[in-house]
Amino acid sequence: MFTHAPAQEELDKLEPVYISYFVPWNSVANYEFARKHGFHDLRGEWRRTNHIEDYDQVDSEGYLIHPWLKYPKFGHAAATDYASRLIRYGLMSRGEAVELVRRHDHAIDQRAVRDFCHFCGYTETEFWEIVDGLYNTELFEKNSMGAWVLKHPVWATE
Repeated sequence: MFTHAPAQEELDKLEPVYISYFVPWNSVANYEFARKHGFHDLRGEWRRTNHIEDYDQVDSEGYLIHPWLKYPKFGHAAATDYASRLIRYGLMSRGEAVELVRRHDHAIDQRAVRDFCHFCGYTETEFWEIVDGLYNTELFEKNSMGAWVLKHPVWATE
């Protein structure tokens, strides 16, 4: 039946094949290809505060909370993910990436927060109370204004 997962023995027999085995994965090149064939990014529509690109995860505002939640847990989020990728692709220097991370990684997008809270039935106050309890105190401390800040940000080591 299609609604039941296969038995573990059946899963163990599978040998997954990823396209990146044959074609080097490059999200920027994939984006450019898709754009040439009609894909529309967010340009002119919405500048997300916690991202450095405007073409990934464009179909759901509230979903952007998920990748941002890495920030209080691990001290980095989507800006770091994309900046690292762009460095690997040779499209950006480390210095440029560090500056983008400094400006964007911490900055959760308020439009995404509103959409997420609306979908889940939380108030924004409830959301922030929950998030406040998620911060990793080995990585973050509260400043004199009560805001969480990284203890050792990457830009402080430059």
